[in-house]
Formats: sequence, structure tokens, C-alpha cells
Amino acid sequence: MSTPPPSAPAADPTDSELGRHLLTLRGLHFVFGALGDPYAERLRGEEDHLLLGERIRARGALHRSSLGTWVTADADLAARLLEAPLLSGVHAGPAAPGSHVHENVWETWRTCHTTPLGEDFPSRRPADCDRLADLLRPVLGPRTCGAWRPDAERAVHRVLDDLPSHFDLVRDLARPVAIGSLTAILGLPDSARAELLDLMPAFGPALDSPLCPPRLPAARALTDAIGRVRGLMEAAVAARSRTPAGDALSALLAVRSDGGPGDVATAGVLSAVVGAEITATTVANSVLALLNHRDQWSMVCADPSRAADAVEETLRWAPPLTLRSLVTQGRLEIGGEVLEADEHVVVVVDAAQRDPKRYKDPDSFRIDRPRDPGFSHLALTDREHARLVAPLVRVQCTAAVRALAERLPALRTKGDTVRRGRSPVVRAPLSQSLAKD
Repeated sequence: MSTPPPSAPAADPTDSELGRHLLTLRGLHFVFGALGDPYAERLRGEEDHLLLGERIRARGALHRSSLGTWVTADADLAARLLEAPLLSGVHAGPAAPGSHVHENVWETWRTCHTTPLGEDFPSRRPADCDRLADLLRPVLGPRTCGAWRPDAERAVHRVLDDLPSHFDLVRDLARPVAIGSLTAILGLPDSARAELLDLMPAFGPALDSPLCPPRLPAARALTDAIGRVRGLMEAAVAARSRTPAGDALSALLAVRSDGGPGDVATAGVLSAVVGAEITATTVANSVLALLNHRDQWSMVCADPSRAADAVEETLRWAPPLTLRSLVTQGRLEIGGEVLEADEHVVVVVDAAQRDPKRYKDPDSFRIDRPRDPGFSHLALTDREHARLVAPLVRVQCTAAVRALAERLPALRTKGDTVRRGRSPVVRAPLSQSLAKD
């Protein structure tokens, strides 16, 4: 199968084309994983992800996987790569493909951008991300997002008010907290909150899908769900354009960039699809980490203001994005290697954040880890989507952990954690029974 000319946009793939492409990539991951390539094993969703991270780091600061991807688990190099101007989440050029469905992977050997997410998903092109950053900064930026903390806290308490004595971490807490606090801050109606909750399982795989091909029905459900989120956000923006209120959507419309209301709707899609998934995963990971380290949980219960410390340590110890996919925009010399333009690079974030060269006692979960200038993590650091949603994610997650510590200090787990299958990027919990006392 030949690659379409760059100037001509590729037609939407048929079910047959998309299914064959996804199955081929899953086969590649299986074969090279079986041959011992640790990065390919990660893409297969192998359980022992931390051991695989150590094996990747043992191969050198930067090495080339059997899949053709450059891979690193070195903390210092990972930080440089995520901030490097010559690296982006997409291929260079206005006509570069958003996925490689129409290519023959045996000829191109490209295993990035495996799944088309559709035009409704926010663009990852640097110029588009920079424009969204300019839009979000005065309202939902690092210095302004704290103004919405009371809205997030009220939404969290609303969720806690409805919890029975025994409940599920993801279904009853993490997802309702993520969607409830988001819709409260944006000013969306209860009907939108209910619909987003229903859609979340379908659009949840969006962060895994660029590297890990889902099955065909899940891929189609994913793009359909993102389209429905776009419709919800466009309707909400239209309503707030007519009748402004004291919510974040109205504030964004008041300071919107040259892109106009369309950019505000895109910001809403980004917050719902990317932000809500990261928030729900981080809330779930924070609760699990704290309840499995009772001394740390006791510290937060004794002083709920330490909830922010717990969230930051969770972002390091169990990040919501464990693999970050990048593409070189030009020739780059880094990590002792020379990378040509249009080469694929993956940062193994969870392994880099346990690099013993950078972190003392890296496998320990400690909310009192020193916050000196040398402390940092890579979980929500990049030049694209993660940095755009990071301030809101922190506000939402901190509100959730603080409320739980204040209201449910006797909270405990029951049984084992079930994680989402074939989710090598997010590794999101799928289910965990909890009891209030």
C-alpha cells in the first residue's frame, strides 16, 4: 500500500483498513516483545512495568528499540527531551499525517500515531498548543487556576455526600470527581456532567491510543465519543456567548485568542478528554498510594493541607502518563547519539522518575520528599497537551485528596486493584473496592 501524496489529505480509513493496521501493530509489539525488547514489552502492557523500565535504562541513556524508536529512561535526558524545541508530538510540516493507517508499516517502519483520533481531538502542533496556552493562561494557568479551587472543592464534596459505605474507587469516586469538578469550573449543566460521565470509558483510551493500538470497536467508539464531547462544548460555548456567567468558559470567552469561540470549545474538549482522564487516574493513583502506605495517609489526615504534597509525590511515583511520544523536527545530537529528522523518540516517564541518579530512595512513596530546587518530576511537563491541563489537574486532585482526608480518615481498600487492560501509557486503575471504615 503506497503512502498518499503529502499535499492530499488521506481519506478516512475503512473498518477493514483500520482493523488491519491496528492488528499489524499489535502483532509487531507481540513479536518484538517476545524476542526480549523491553520497550515492545511495555507496549504489550506487561504487568511488571517497573522492571521493564530498569531494563530500558540499563541499555544506556538513549538506545534504539527493535521497533525503530529511540527510547530513554534516564531522568536528566528525559527532562531535556521533553523541553527540546526540535522535538514535538507530531511530524513536521502542515501536511504531515495524523496517523499512519494508510501507510505500509513494513515499508515505513513507523509505529507512532497508531490510531486516528479525528478532527475533533485538539491538535498537538506546537503553534496550536501555544495559542491554547495563551488562551488558558489568564483563566486556567499556573497562577490563575487556584481561583477555581472553591468550585472544585464543592464538586468533590457533592460526590462524597453520595458515597455509600462501600464503593468503587474509579466508578464512584475518581471519575465523578474528575467530571464533576470540571463541569462545575467550566459552568456546564448537570445534563452535560451526566453525559460526560457516560462517555468517559469510551474516550479514556485516547492517551494510550497513539502508541498502543486499541481493538477496532474501541477505536471507533473513541472517535465517536470525542465528537460528542466536541458537540457538548460547542453548545456550552454558544450558550455562554449569549449569556455570560461567573464560570471559566465565560472567562475564556472574555479573553479569547484570535481563534475566537472555536478555541474556547477546543480548550473544553482538551480539558474533558485529556484533563479528566489525567485527573481521574491521578486521583485513583493518589488514593491507592496513600492507603497502601498508611503512615503517609496518616500524615495527610493529620494535616490535610499536605494533600498537595501527596499529589506531587503521586505524580512522581505513579504518573498518569508513563510514556511520552515525540518526533524529531530536525537533526538532533543528544544523549551521545545523532538523531535525524522525523525519528520517533519515547520517554519512559515512570522509570525516569525512579532514576536513582536523580532521586534518593526512588522507590519509596514519601509525601515529605524535600522540595529543594533539585526536586522535580516529568509527569505533566511538556510543550503540548500535558502542560495545558496541568494547573487544573492539580487543583482538582488536591481538592479530592484533601476532602477524603478530612471526611474519611478510616478509608481502606478491600481486595485487589484491577487495572485497565493493554494500557501501557496511562496504566489506569479500572476498579478497586473501598470501605469508609
